Amino acid sequence: MTKNNKFIIVILCYNCYEYIQECVESVINQNYENYEVVIINDCSVDTTQQVIKKLINNNKKFTVIDNTERLGPLGNHIKALAVKKINNEDIIVHLDGDDKFIGSDVLSTLNKAYNNNKNHLVSYGNYKTASGNDSICKLWDKNITVSDYIAPVGWIFSHVRSFKYKLWTLINKKKSFYDSNNRIFSSAGDVALMKPILELAGRRRTMFFN
Repeated sequence: MTKNNKFIIVILCYNCYEYIQECVESVINQNYENYEVVIINDCSVDTTQQVIKKLINNNKKFTVIDNTERLGPLGNHIKALAVKKINNEDIIVHLDGDDKFIGSDVLSTLNKAYNNNKNHLVSYGNYKTASGNDSICKLWDKNITVSDYIAPVGWIFSHVRSFKYKLWTLINKKKSFYDSNNRIFSSAGDVALMKPILELAGRRRTMFFN
């Protein structure tokens, strides 16, 4: 019997009114039903907030948060995962407000992949850019550590990123997410988020979608 994993999709946005409609619609148009969405509007000064509210229109799958102060990508991800009751086996999917799922079968593809690879805890994959530039993503080489990919090789673990929630519960957040001044990192949020996730999972429990 096929397991229908539950996905928690986190969408973070700041001044992305030009893209947020395609982003949200790409989620709504998925052919997979077992998901919930948390959207955090990080104090946008354009019409992002209005566009989101018009699109959601009381859709119960969506929780929308309008920040009163800017938190940045990493701070918002922490906040998004604190507003939902999430089980350890639920799968977190990160989708930026200026990105979109490339087709209607993204969640069903992820669900099948996690079901077929019971021990896998993380996924990432290639993407298409609006300008036609190549994706930075590639397969995790077995001889290279996550830290080696940050420098000098360069970051390769990008969209669409997903991971089992139980990894999140194991992270030492004070050590991984805060600087020496006890402030959440304001930049390089993708790296700060995924580095401990990947280190906990390891290469053999990480899936790459080419």
